[in-house]
Amino acid sequence: MNKWITYAQVAFKANKICKGSKLLPSIQNQTAKLVIYSNQMGQNSKKKILDKCRFYEIPCFGVDQTEFDHITKRSFVAFSITDRNLASRILEQRKGTVISDGLQQTKEKTQSESQSAK
Repeated sequence: MNKWITYAQVAFKANKICKGSKLLPSIQNQTAKLVIYSNQMGQNSKKKILDKCRFYEIPCFGVDQTEFDHITKRSFVAFSITDRNLASRILEQRKGTVISDGLQQTKEKTQSESQSAK
């Protein structure tokens, strides 16, 4: 099992997550530090979450349904982690992996482009 999945499970046990109807308000209030969603999520819901994450500059990424089930063991398709340290640990462990539709890729590109422009 990946180490980042363990960190996400710790966030669940510590109740440092928002899910369901509290997910979008947590993104808008910027209490969410990281959003993780299942790739089996519907296109409309995925677009809404990705657009909110891009606007509020909150990192997000999608995972396979099997990985998502290892984390949640429940029947929902997205959640946010509200603890900054756990979120940074997960992003650190996921560094180097391909993130589909994730904000992290665009952030890295803009930082490298701004450094090359100087």
